[in-house]
Amino acid sequence: MDVEEQMEDGEAVLKCFSPLLNSMRLFGLYFTRAAHRIQDVSSCANVMTHSSTPRKWSRGFIYAVVILVVAWLNVARMLSVFEQSDKFGFVLFVKLATVSATCSSAVLATSCFVACFTGNLDRVFRDAKLSQSDIARYRRLTIIHTVVCWFLVVANMPTYFGTVVFATEKDALSSSMAPFDVHIFVSHELLVVPKIMTAVFFILSESTWLFSHSVNYMAQKSTAASVALLLKFSVSSVISVMCGLSAVVPVPSRTCQ
Repeated sequence: MDVEEQMEDGEAVLKCFSPLLNSMRLFGLYFTRAAHRIQDVSSCANVMTHSSTPRKWSRGFIYAVVILVVAWLNVARMLSVFEQSDKFGFVLFVKLATVSATCSSAVLATSCFVACFTGNLDRVFRDAKLSQSDIARYRRLTIIHTVVCWFLVVANMPTYFGTVVFATEKDALSSSMAPFDVHIFVSHELLVVPKIMTAVFFILSESTWLFSHSVNYMAQKSTAASVALLLKFSVSSVISVMCGLSAVVPVPSRTCQ
């Protein structure tokens, strides 16, 4: 079987990355824009086809917009962590690191949203031309990435909830609940709600960082494999053409005078 016959279509390539993409969908990092359904009048049969213009609003799109707004509101919230009494030291470095991580998470979430909204993320996988062996290999690699990402997210949940819930006023991580307990002071009973929300923000930030980098790695790997396969097919085609021409064109023989 030649290289061209081994190539899979774009939908098969996109389907092998479904475990990772479905996990991203749960955190609002991946969505598809649903297309309108119109009647195909060119055929006598009553056939429904998809229009080329995707529908602007869908449940996945709305959910991704909500998550994106929450991510940037979290950035604005963390900017209120600084106080006039801050001094150069460990606490200030922790605040700067927390703000930087929050901004990085919001930027990554925005990148995923734009890639899904424009369709570039799906287009990268659909345009990849992979062989059947590569499809099976990347499916296994996708499952491994998905399991590792979920393992890290779940393993860190007790750390996030435990660190934030049991944080005290003297702890450096207690400032992550800003503006609560920093500029807005509430009772100890009501402070549980900001603590839980802060832990949820931590989980969203970590999942954004993990899954966005994983899908970026898989996209680069699949694109590189597709280019290598196309180059292999091009070289084999050129060699086949040259062999055919050499068999058709006769080689003149030299005779001694």
